[in-house]
Amino acid sequence: MNTPLVALESVWLAQAMKYSTWLYPTVETVHIWGIGMLFGSVVIMDLRVLGLGKALDYSALSRLGIAVSVIGFFLAVLTGSMLFITHAADLIASRLFILKMCLIFLLIANAILLRMRVVINPVTKAQAVISLVGWASVIGLGRWLAYV
Repeated sequence: MNTPLVALESVWLAQAMKYSTWLYPTVETVHIWGIGMLFGSVVIMDLRVLGLGKALDYSALSRLGIAVSVIGFFLAVLTGSMLFITHAADLIASRLFILKMCLIFLLIANAILLRMRVVINPVTKAQAVISLVGWASVIGLGRWLAYV
């Protein structure tokens, strides 16, 4: 059966990822760096919304955190796409993968709405908790995909 996903797995980059000794682990390492940048900055910003580190200027912290988050996110997306094409047919059939992707889109929407708010109130605090739990879940789902 020759589906578009199987065809995607046969492109030169997917083949290089599958058969190179160093390419796949290098891309996966950069993927983890991107995840670390994204999640690390999200944790710091969300904890600040929840009241920790009140001495830190929220506006300055948010500017830095958003910049680091965006860089980390794009690193994770770029390398995640490279990892995806090596096993596209299997991943798209995985409920864990679909759940992970849906959760990422919801968390991006949550992050945009959260960062647009000027006042910290119970709603923004709930959004921060959702963000912390959600991004930790995305990381967990990604790890589970490697083993399930």
